[in-house]
Amino acid sequence: MKLLQSVCRSLVTCFATSFLGLAVLAFPAALCAQQTWHATAGSQSKDMARQALAFLPNEMWIHAGDSITWTVPTGEPHTVTFLVANQVRPDFQTGCPGFSPSGVSFDGSTCVSTPPLAQGQNFTINFPAVGNYKVSCLFHPDMAGVIHVLTPGERLPYTQKFYDGEAAKQASLLLSVRGDDEHEGKGHHDLDLDDMFPANSNATREVVTGMGIISATGGGSDSTSVMRFMDPVIRIHAGQTVEWTNFDPSTPHTVTFGTEPQNPIPPSSNVTVDEDGALHAIINSPADSVHSGFIAPAPQERTGLPQAPISPTRFRITFTHAGVYPYICVLHDNLGMVGKVIVQP
Repeated sequence: MKLLQSVCRSLVTCFATSFLGLAVLAFPAALCAQQTWHATAGSQSKDMARQALAFLPNEMWIHAGDSITWTVPTGEPHTVTFLVANQVRPDFQTGCPGFSPSGVSFDGSTCVSTPPLAQGQNFTINFPAVGNYKVSCLFHPDMAGVIHVLTPGERLPYTQKFYDGEAAKQASLLLSVRGDDEHEGKGHHDLDLDDMFPANSNATREVVTGMGIISATGGGSDSTSVMRFMDPVIRIHAGQTVEWTNFDPSTPHTVTFGTEPQNPIPPSSNVTVDEDGALHAIINSPADSVHSGFIAPAPQERTGLPQAPISPTRFRITFTHAGVYPYICVLHDNLGMVGKVIVQP
């Protein structure tokens, strides 16, 4: 009996020791398995005119416990935002409300959002819970992606090297969508509209204000914007009118002469509304300040939601006196979205 008890104690001790050893080995392995992945928010052409408004890549598969670090390489700011189910989409100034610190965890129960991220900034989010989570940018409504968080031990379909290549391919495709050199304002093409209209004509001269497209992958929607006034230098005669029209499907722009407003969303007080819904102002001197406010199309309609009202996409200015009138888009002048109206007698 004593021999049997001794053998049993030895076996128990041996089993316990072995189990403890396996456990000690297993915990570091699990910790080592937690990985930090890398992605980018946005991409841009060398001259910053074309902006890929996309998470690159916009679909990733990771393990619970892993983290993702997003970096912003563009002059256009972005947020990395994870809303909770049925949450009303906030704006980029409000956040969740409020903003989260880098390194925060998101499990689907509480909204997480970065503040606006400028060029060169990065932000890390940890994903402790299994699930499929939509990532959004509060600046750009057609910029979204999906993060698939799998159970630890599940085989991941892709590596970081794959995601790096996929991000590069997606960025290249988005940035390849462009107009010709004239339509991107290259070289500040000088358009003399006397070639198109007689000098005494009061016909409206038109300037395309930004262009864009919306595209998608299996992970969500992306968009590309050309942040330029097409034909940025334009010549007219005193008494004539110039009309700016936003051709971008989702990105707003402004037409701003003189002092920049503190709040860029509403138009300045000297702007009226024409019968067809276009905004209109009169400038008498290069010293005058006129601001269009946001000009952009209404958001896309969705079944089950109220129809969105018509949004102003056109802004007109009548120039009464000769002079040189520089103007900017206050949202994108840092990217080179500037122009000039030369008014001749």
